[in-house]
Amino acid sequence: MDFEHPSHGSLAGSRVDRLQRSITNLWRPLLLVIAAILYGLLAQSVFNTPSHAPSGAITSSTPANDIRVDYSMRDLDEILTGRLWQDDQWLHAERSGSGLGYLRHPVTFRFRIENLSERPMERLIVVPAPFLDHIAPAAIGRDGVTRMPVMGDEYPFSNRIYDLPQWVWPVTIAPQSSTLFLFEVRNSGPTMLPVSLQTPESVVGSTASTLVWKAFVSGVLGFALLLNLMIVTLLRRPGLAWLSVLMISIILSQLVLEGFGPWLLWPNYPAANGLLSVTLPLCVIAICQFTPHFIDLPRRPTWILNAVSLIALLLLVTTPIRIPYLGQGTLLIIAGAALFYILIIVTKRLHSHLYARYYALAVIAIFIGAITSSIRTVGLVPVNSVTNSAFFLGTAIASILLTMGIGQLLLEERRRRLSASIQARQEKLRRTRLKADYDQLLITHQNTGLPNRLVLEETLEEMQRRGERYNLFLVRLEYFSQIEQSLGYQAATNLLNSYLARLNDFLRDTFGEALVRFNHKGLATIDITSHAFALRTNMLPGRPAAIHKTITDWLEGSYIEGRYAFSWHPSVGVADSAIHGKSSAEVLSCAGFAALDKNQTLTEYDSDIAQQQLRKQVLMLDLENALSSGDIYLLYQPKVSVRDGKTVAFEALIRWQHREFGMVTPDQWIPLAEQVGAIYPVTLWALDRACRDWPLLAQHYGREVAVAINISAQDLSQPGFDQAVLATLQNHMVQPRNLILEITETSVMSNTDKARAMIHQLSSAGIQIALDDFGTGHSSLGTLASFDLDELKIDRSFLEDILTNPTRQRIFRTALELGDALQLNIVVEGVENEATAYWLQQFPGLYGQGYYWSRPASVKQLLESNP
Repeated sequence: MDFEHPSHGSLAGSRVDRLQRSITNLWRPLLLVIAAILYGLLAQSVFNTPSHAPSGAITSSTPANDIRVDYSMRDLDEILTGRLWQDDQWLHAERSGSGLGYLRHPVTFRFRIENLSERPMERLIVVPAPFLDHIAPAAIGRDGVTRMPVMGDEYPFSNRIYDLPQWVWPVTIAPQSSTLFLFEVRNSGPTMLPVSLQTPESVVGSTASTLVWKAFVSGVLGFALLLNLMIVTLLRRPGLAWLSVLMISIILSQLVLEGFGPWLLWPNYPAANGLLSVTLPLCVIAICQFTPHFIDLPRRPTWILNAVSLIALLLLVTTPIRIPYLGQGTLLIIAGAALFYILIIVTKRLHSHLYARYYALAVIAIFIGAITSSIRTVGLVPVNSVTNSAFFLGTAIASILLTMGIGQLLLEERRRRLSASIQARQEKLRRTRLKADYDQLLITHQNTGLPNRLVLEETLEEMQRRGERYNLFLVRLEYFSQIEQSLGYQAATNLLNSYLARLNDFLRDTFGEALVRFNHKGLATIDITSHAFALRTNMLPGRPAAIHKTITDWLEGSYIEGRYAFSWHPSVGVADSAIHGKSSAEVLSCAGFAALDKNQTLTEYDSDIAQQQLRKQVLMLDLENALSSGDIYLLYQPKVSVRDGKTVAFEALIRWQHREFGMVTPDQWIPLAEQVGAIYPVTLWALDRACRDWPLLAQHYGREVAVAINISAQDLSQPGFDQAVLATLQNHMVQPRNLILEITETSVMSNTDKARAMIHQLSSAGIQIALDDFGTGHSSLGTLASFDLDELKIDRSFLEDILTNPTRQRIFRTALELGDALQLNIVVEGVENEATAYWLQQFPGLYGQGYYWSRPASVKQLLESNP
């Protein structure tokens, strides 16, 4: 099964979709409130058209003597200047209304106060309406027009005569007289003047107690509403938003009952006073929908509550249009039954669910409030501020209880998130520590803890930018790998760190300020076996030769640690920043080249030697490509019978035409390939190429002709070398007797046992074995006799002065006698001229090889010379 990883775009899109769904689910209950209110306003305006027009009004605190209030759409200055307070262009402000709506121009209200008594009457004119920007009053009496203090919301609180929330003007009415008052009102909101005439005592005490407790309950309910919305947002549980719907419905219901409904904002739309017909069904819907989200209920109770919600929604639609049997009476019955059912299912879960207790108390509070409000209407309980607000109080208490339950849920969620936050902080702390460790690893070597190559090069680079000259010493500890193999990695690392600490102390004590510091250390680690330090040239405490001797003497001393005593066999390379490089990296590279010299402990960088080393490195890097590209190829030199000149075999000689260095002789790269362990692929390549060329040679020189290739001691040490040779012969259909493997005397003696075993395997398979360059090594006759050899090749050095020097002639005859004793075919190398070839003809069965018969040539050249 294939799985596709989502792209970043799809992940982002899924997050956006989840967020949109969350927001939609969260606001769906609140959108129902808005839709219900709009529907109620529309239904009331269509089916219950008001019979009065909007006008100015007097508040309910008006005293017993009725005050008639009129208003005019003119400002106070215009009325006073033209003495227009007496004309008939004044409109009567009905007591049933309280506002004129949103007006852009000032409105002046007019009312008259009469004092029919024999004593002056002192009263307070009170305007309790808030958010009136500007109120400019004037009094017109016997003495003419008197301007009174201007107040309003756009003026400082200090403009008020009394430090009360209301705007209050004290007035005195003379006995047996009347005074006309004009109040100009300007407001950015609705224009109104709910004026009343009160005594000082009534302002403070008439409705203080009622307003206090209602304000307190309303404030707590409002706070609970905000808290609930916040909790719903934090918990991301949209179902809990139904409690907010319940609270909003309660607040709207009470505002309507108290006469402070939203119809104040629209005097031409008094239908807003009938919102009670939609807010009460909303309360039922909210309770039924909130219950399954607050208390985990089985499927059946949830279906029943959803059915009640649908019925309440139907009543919400039908109540404003007054359809028989589908009004508030039916709603009260259904609501009572729903509350009773909820109380039963919640009571059953009191012991198994913590929040069921909160919910049971809330349902009981709503139940008591609804019953009290219902029996008040039939006179079973007295009518007062408490009974008038019984439903409000019950639902408010229930909302507060449910909010407390949600608060408990929030606390649990907070504890869970706090635990997650603690875990996140711990994870962040771990990440910080890991980052610090990682940053430390970036500048230190993980094994030694010393500054690494990056720090070394940056420090030296900064010195070069400042023009400071230094000598860089790179110390290679050649013996580390042997110690690691003997003692194990950890023990070897511990010994290395101890040694480096001693070396650091020695350098610091010996050279002091001349020693360059790398992050406060005198040493830096390049790799596990290579370490470096630098000395400031202008601060050296002596001549360079003496300093080098001091360093060499310390490094060559035996290292003693516990029961261990040995030498690290250090090799030190020295480079001068002034002459050996333009950058710290180049200077370090030069010191590294110098450290490769194993002939002495300390070596100063030499550009010629470095160039040779570089050439060798380039050759080894290009070796594999040269084998496949044809830059390395084979030439063949024939082996012939000295007596008759017949060709019996060809020796394959490897050549390398390098694209940069030109012709590279075998002695320039074969030993290096053996040192780095790259000779085995070369041998296999030469074997394959020689076997591929043999059929062409056999066509012209006979199928008995053999082809010889040179192999090294490393080839004989390779497991399965004999199988690889036989497989190559089989691939090219060459018989084993047609292959000669030539190995030098020195290679045979490097690992006698392994060489003897592998030669035996090859010889047993029918392959001929030749001992090359005989006479140049140190093999004993007994050792040679133990090898399965077929051919002995006498080195060209035996032919020097062979025609004139009797001693050399005797040595040559002794070599031939040795070959005869071992029953080996004998090939003489380096036959360059006819005289030497003629002299060799005196020895029967002798074979020769050299320029006299043929120089090394390609297969094509050989075929053309012998058609």
